[in-house]
Amino acid sequence: MKRVLVLAYFFPPLGGGGCQRTLKLVRYLEPQGWRSSVVTTAGRDYWILDPTLEDEIPESAEVLRVGGLTAGKFLQALARVGVPVQEPQGRRDSGPLGALRAIQRWTLLPDGYRGWAHAAQRAAEVRIGRGGVDAVWTTSSPESAHLAGLALKKRHRLPWVADFRDPWVGRVTYHPPTSWHDARNRAMERRVVSAADRVTVVSEAMAASYRSRYPEIAPERFVCLPNGFDSDDWRRADLASADGPRAPGAPRRFVLLHAGQLAHRPTVRTLLDGARLARDRDPGARADLLLRFMGGNEEIGPRELSRYGLGEALEFLPSQPHIESLVSMRRAAALVLLGHGGSADSLLYTGKLYEYLSSGRPVLAILDDGPAAQLIRAADAGSVIRPGDTERVAGLLLEWLGAWRAGKGPSASVSPALLDPWERRNLAAQASRILSEITPAQPR
Repeated sequence: MKRVLVLAYFFPPLGGGGCQRTLKLVRYLEPQGWRSSVVTTAGRDYWILDPTLEDEIPESAEVLRVGGLTAGKFLQALARVGVPVQEPQGRRDSGPLGALRAIQRWTLLPDGYRGWAHAAQRAAEVRIGRGGVDAVWTTSSPESAHLAGLALKKRHRLPWVADFRDPWVGRVTYHPPTSWHDARNRAMERRVVSAADRVTVVSEAMAASYRSRYPEIAPERFVCLPNGFDSDDWRRADLASADGPRAPGAPRRFVLLHAGQLAHRPTVRTLLDGARLARDRDPGARADLLLRFMGGNEEIGPRELSRYGLGEALEFLPSQPHIESLVSMRRAAALVLLGHGGSADSLLYTGKLYEYLSSGRPVLAILDDGPAAQLIRAADAGSVIRPGDTERVAGLLLEWLGAWRAGKGPSASVSPALLDPWERRNLAAQASRILSEITPAQPR
């Protein structure tokens, strides 16, 4: 049995899609012959937590938790002195948060987690010194985890995979304040991808982008390892749904659900404008249509609520444990996927897409063309609408409402043959092959 040392800030009890990717990797690598030692944060300074995910960490996994100064700790300190910027599991105030991010871009390179990355590197050094580590896997964000991996590579010469859940240069939140900051980030990214034995990314479009940016690096070193879904999670969700309570006497409504963080997604405004237009054209939609947002919310504040005038047609719920989130997807009439818009949509997509596609519910996707749009169209899982096309959004909502009122609500059934490659077990098998390719065979 080999061992991979994983550096991942986002790991249970923290929540979110990034945690899912690493957790499922660790869980399903073990049957492939790879045990894991995970260096992660000791704090709970992220705004989304999901302690239920800790139950999925294999007993054989070694979890090393280290502290370190992060931007999240700074936000917690502000809250303690009466300047709350975010509500745990709920809403963030985009105004002061944007100002803090601007300060961070000026002062902290490459990100606000560099303090943790230094501590993680020291912990990894100690663990490597104890022996038995065959390879290193770092995952971003934060990008500073890769700088720790780079230092470990230089010192110990262990095989190393740098896993990019988002691009470093060019991600949706990448806004260097000066050309000097941009040059520094580009230089750091180049050092990382040049030294890593493999660079895994979440879409073929993102792999193509990196191959084009670094033509001097062998193209096969950039490997697409997509996000996915776990059918075991759906099994547990269906059991929970069958056993769980339902609200007595709750009005029957057409629920369009957005599950997950609502951040850096201006396309939500197309959805809200389209919903308002649908309500204006169909008075019955005021009682029938409910837009439910479940998870951290950074996009819609009191000003937006007043502007769109949707009133009780909008519902905001805090982030839920992962299995409960899946239960909510099953109970919804349809799901909404919101892109970042523009070039970001041409490279990547939110990890929840695969759970959406495996949910059996149709997807209303508001995004520009790219891998997410292509997947939805290929799976025939719903409708893709360009940002700004409120007429099409309104028309689709009215079409779905009409079918729902007639007892023929919209549905989507994606072919099992299409879903199978996205099973977390199969993706872990692919990760195992990547690790085996770069790791010397153990003597018999």
